[in-house]
Amino acid sequence: MGAREWMGGVALLAGALAGCGGGDPDAGVLRGRGMTPAGLAPAAEARVAEAAVGAAFEREPGLNFLLNPRRLARTAEDSGAAAVAPAVVEALRARRVIGGTCEPRAEAERDTPRCPGDRTGYVLRLSDVYRDRGDTVQLYLAAERYAPEAGAKPEALRLEKVYRMVQAGDRWRVVGEARSPGDAP
Repeated sequence: MGAREWMGGVALLAGALAGCGGGDPDAGVLRGRGMTPAGLAPAAEARVAEAAVGAAFEREPGLNFLLNPRRLARTAEDSGAAAVAPAVVEALRARRVIGGTCEPRAEAERDTPRCPGDRTGYVLRLSDVYRDRGDTVQLYLAAERYAPEAGAKPEALRLEKVYRMVQAGDRWRVVGEARSPGDAP
C-alpha cells in the first residue's frame, strides 16, 4: 500500500468515526442533563434563586446567607466553574436573599469552611437556571454551613437539591424538589 492509499484510508476512517456521533453528548453531566440554560434576565434569575432558598430554608431572623461567586458546575469536575453574573449578585443583595459573597475555605477535607466576618450561616451556590419542558425551569442549589473567621465551628453540613419552578406573574413558584445527584453523601 502506497502513502497515498494509506492517507486516504486514514481520512476515510476519521470521517466514519466523526459521523458516529461520539455517544451521549450529556455524558458526565450531573446538573441540567438534556437541558440548556434558560437565559433569564438577572432580576428573574434572582427571583428563581429566592424561590429555591425559600423552599430549602425557613427564613428566620439571624439566619445568614452568603453566595459563593462561582456557579455549580454541570459536571462533577468543579474546576473552572463560571462566575455568577455581578447583576445577579446585586439583585440577590437588593432582595435581601444574601448578605454578601464568600468563596469558603476549608482547613481540612470534610471540614466546616470559614468565611469573613463574625457570624455563622450558609454559603449558597447556584447552578445556571435551565429550561425544562414548557414553562418550567430548573435550578440546582447547594448550601454549606460556614463558620466565622475565628472561633468555634459548627458541625459540617452540606446539601444540594434541584428545584423545578414555574413563573407566576413576576414571582416563581416551586413545583418540584429532589435531592440532586451532586449531593454529598
